[in-house]
Amino acid sequence: MPKTPSSGSMLLRRAARRRLGLLVPGAITLSLWQVCEALVPVAIGIVVDRAIIPLSLPTLAVSIIGIGLLFTVLSLGYRFGSRFCNSAREHEAHALRVEITHAALTSANLPPDRASGEVLSIASADADTAAQSFAQAGRGIASVLGMVTAAVFLLIADPVTGLVVLIAVPIGLLIVALPSRSVSAKAATQLEAVAGAGRSASDLMHGLRVIKAMGGEPWAVRLYEKTSDEAAAAGIATGERTGRLAGLGALVMSTVLAIVLVVASLRLIEGQMSVGALIGILGMTAFLTEPMRALAEIVGLFAQSHGAAGRIARLLTDIESAEAVPSSAALTSTDAATETESDKSAPRRGGKPTRIHIGDTAVDVRNWAVGEDRSVDFTTDFGTLTCIVTESAEPTTVLLAALASHARGTSPDQMIVSPHTVDLFEGTIRSNITMVVGTTDHPVPAEVLLASGVDELLGLVDGGLDHRIQELGGNLSGGQRQRVALARALNADPSVLVLHEPTTAVDAVTEARISSGVSDLRRAGRSAATVIVTASPAFLAAADTVVFVPVNGQVLIGGHAELLAAESAAAESYRQAVAR
Repeated sequence: MPKTPSSGSMLLRRAARRRLGLLVPGAITLSLWQVCEALVPVAIGIVVDRAIIPLSLPTLAVSIIGIGLLFTVLSLGYRFGSRFCNSAREHEAHALRVEITHAALTSANLPPDRASGEVLSIASADADTAAQSFAQAGRGIASVLGMVTAAVFLLIADPVTGLVVLIAVPIGLLIVALPSRSVSAKAATQLEAVAGAGRSASDLMHGLRVIKAMGGEPWAVRLYEKTSDEAAAAGIATGERTGRLAGLGALVMSTVLAIVLVVASLRLIEGQMSVGALIGILGMTAFLTEPMRALAEIVGLFAQSHGAAGRIARLLTDIESAEAVPSSAALTSTDAATETESDKSAPRRGGKPTRIHIGDTAVDVRNWAVGEDRSVDFTTDFGTLTCIVTESAEPTTVLLAALASHARGTSPDQMIVSPHTVDLFEGTIRSNITMVVGTTDHPVPAEVLLASGVDELLGLVDGGLDHRIQELGGNLSGGQRQRVALARALNADPSVLVLHEPTTAVDAVTEARISSGVSDLRRAGRSAATVIVTASPAFLAAADTVVFVPVNGQVLIGGHAELLAAESAAAESYRQAVAR
């Protein structure tokens, strides 16, 4: 697997390597454009010396054709060069957005200091800003070559003037490049402030119904106004620093041009050059303003790109670090048959990782650490249902993290871990169940609707399966959202399905109906194993096996009725844990 870039510089170098196929032809064609631009005043000077002053019509006709060809090559070079470089920018921005989104979506949990709004901002604004350097890379190379062409001409036309350019221009470029680090720092600060504003907006929109219900609109406005003001202040600071850099570039450029013009004028007075040479030198001097101005702008843009690339690299590194330690227990889930080097080096409780193995007839969980010097092994056969009950939250977190980590290494038809938190998306009930967008005829099995309780929901909404769902499922109740999410998991029909408290927001009657439906549906094929983390009496009664983990003492494994009837301290804890 490719190593995640640890800095903005590494990320930009990696991006440049994978866009060489576009950047190289872009730089070549843009360089052709800039060199032709530099040759325009040379051509004009030659026409003056060879055709206009001698009054030679044949030479003038040939010169006009030559200038026409020069401008044709010039325009085509710019057209195709810009196309190549802009294509590199768009492809790289797309690749960065996909990489960030993939890292966030495949991570069990985002790093604790990374909210979804910030990730969204980095995947959009930062990715575009980091990639903008590729639209300028070819232009920067072309500008340098244009300046070299100008310097060579000046050396040939008049060595003294050319020497002045060769000395003054590099010094000017160095002066312009020195403040670029401060621009990069200001740009990074601005992007962080923008991400903070995005994070605040995302959080407020997520809790909009609660805010409105409590009359918290003024508070929400003040909160967002504060973060937005910070982003605006950071943007102004970046603009100010960028403007100073551009102003410095203009000042340096003007100074260099003034020096060149003075030297050229003195050489003309001394009779050291022809009229055509003077025209060429003056035109070339005027031409130098464009590449110098472009280089000054490009330095600022590259500084901003570097700052954005640094933020992307830090996010990817944080997500990768979070993946290395997926939970507070820092457990690694591996197949029973193999254990990678990263698994061996990962910290783990009790010195052993939680092992999950999906066989031909069952799914085995081994070394599930549930406390100091305690671990649990259990097996769920295909065609059966196992319920997990824990007295404290930590063992549940450890198990779900291990199961989720293992599921990410399998296909959705093999294993799915459905979290307790319900996320619905804009679309229809059908699209949220099938995860197929843009169709109204994709079937949903009737047994899935029955088992999840969605069949009752369809009788309460307009349009049935094609009822529109608003952002985050805001037009459905909590219980309705849970039922749609459960239907989505059941419709996927994986070999191993893990559910975490799937019915906490529904009433007891509906919960009993759902537990019976899920049990019947998952047992029907005899080729699917189901693990449910819940203390629901309805699911426990339907389960083939219940695993109860008390805070201290013996772990109990058996049927629900068997555990209720047992006579032990652990059994009494179980009765209290499942009593409602």
